[in-house]
Amino acid sequence: MLAASATLPRVMAATSADQNPESNEAVAHRLKRTREAMKLNQAAWCRLVGIDAPQWNNYETGGRRITIDAALKVCKATGVGLNWIYRGMASDLPVNLATAIQALERAARKRS
Repeated sequence: MLAASATLPRVMAATSADQNPESNEAVAHRLKRTREAMKLNQAAWCRLVGIDAPQWNNYETGGRRITIDAALKVCKATGVGLNWIYRGMASDLPVNLATAIQALERAARKRS
């Protein structure tokens, strides 16, 4: 697995409403962005990572914080690391995903 370069900027520091990258809202945002970067809808994502759709939807919308067991499934299926999921550290992302997530974030900023 190739890790994102240390010179890459933090992909998503936090949402504008919440500046804490470890908050439930920020974790949910990163989960959604990771799925979107892989160009998968929720159903395909859930099949890939082995998590039930209603459970995943709760994680991605911030209704519940992702459990460590579920996060490990995401890591195993995608190559992302726990530091990305829980702390927002881009160095814990494969380069291709870091690049795709950066592009999604730039596009979202342009729309707002």
